[in-house]
Amino acid sequence: MKLKAKILAVAACAIALTVALTGCGGGGNSADNAANFQGNWVLTSGNVDGQEVTPEVMDEAAKLGMSIYMQFNEDGSCVLNVLGSEMQGTWEAKDATTVSFTFEGSTEQAKLEGDELVMSYGDDNMHFKRGDIPTAASETEQGAEQEATPEA
Repeated sequence: MKLKAKILAVAACAIALTVALTGCGGGGNSADNAANFQGNWVLTSGNVDGQEVTPEVMDEAAKLGMSIYMQFNEDGSCVLNVLGSEMQGTWEAKDATTVSFTFEGSTEQAKLEGDELVMSYGDDNMHFKRGDIPTAASETEQGAEQEATPEA
């Protein structure tokens, strides 16, 4: 039960941070900078409300089909998926290490730190690593798409 509580806490904070915080705009978007961010970023660890979420906890969550990830698409669109709940948005590279993304009118920023994309607010932070969308998440989405598509 502790594992589920931690995962749900991270998910809730991910949604809250994405929707509630605002960032600064400005700057250009070069193709070279954008390439640094394009692709899938999976939440691997973090620290939210004084509770550490380790890579091991996130690995176990992924095995249960519970994952949190962002997709930055070449066309400037992006997706935040939190435990199967998706939000559509837009993104822009501010420079070689800073990305700005907007969901539901609220803008956030994250920075590249080595191979991680880190979103921070006060003492809270979330660490994403480039990777494939977890299989369980992909299968869940495919099932939802099939249910939504009427048979011919």
